[in-house]
Amino acid sequence: MRLGKFAVNALLNRGCTRSTVLHTWKRQYARKAAAAAAAGGLALQTQKKKLPVETDPVKLTTLCCGSNILREGSDVPLGPDSDYPDWLWELRIDRGVKLEDLDPSTAEYWEFLHHQALIHQNKLRSKAPKPELRINEKDKLKKLRAILFRALAGYHYDPGVPVGKALQDRKRNKLEFL
Repeated sequence: MRLGKFAVNALLNRGCTRSTVLHTWKRQYARKAAAAAAAGGLALQTQKKKLPVETDPVKLTTLCCGSNILREGSDVPLGPDSDYPDWLWELRIDRGVKLEDLDPSTAEYWEFLHHQALIHQNKLRSKAPKPELRINEKDKLKKLRAILFRALAGYHYDPGVPVGKALQDRKRNKLEFL
C-alpha cells in the first residue's frame, strides 16, 4: 500500500510525525527463526540435563543414595531391617491386585469393581460415534428455538385461560424460573 502525497501531507497536518506516517505503510514481515535465534531470541529447543545415577552396588545397598541435599557431606547410611517397622516390608510395590484376588465381602472389592466399571464405560463412550456437526446449521438452530418458544408459550400465555388463573397455575406448579 502506497500513500499518496496528499494523504501524507494530511497526516502531517494532523500532528503525526513523519516517522509514524512512513511506519504506517511500511510492510513488516516476521523474522525467520534462524535470524531470531541469532539475534539473541529464545532458544528453539532447550537441552535436557542428564542427572548422574549411582551404579555402584555396594553404595546402593549401604546408603540411601540421593538423600543428601547439601553440597558437602555424605548420604544417609541404611540401618538393619529390624530398625524399620514391619508394615514397610508388606507394602505392595507391584502394579496392583486383581479382582479375583480380593474377597467379595469387603468394601475394597466393591470399590475396585466400581472403578473398573467406570473405566470400561469411559472407554465405550470414547469409541461411540459422535454426532457430526455441519458448518451451516443455523436453520436447524432457528427451528429449535421456535419449538422451544412454542413449548414454553403455554406457561406464559394461554388465550383460553384468564390471566389471573395462569398466574395461579404458575405459583401452584412452582414455575418461578419462567
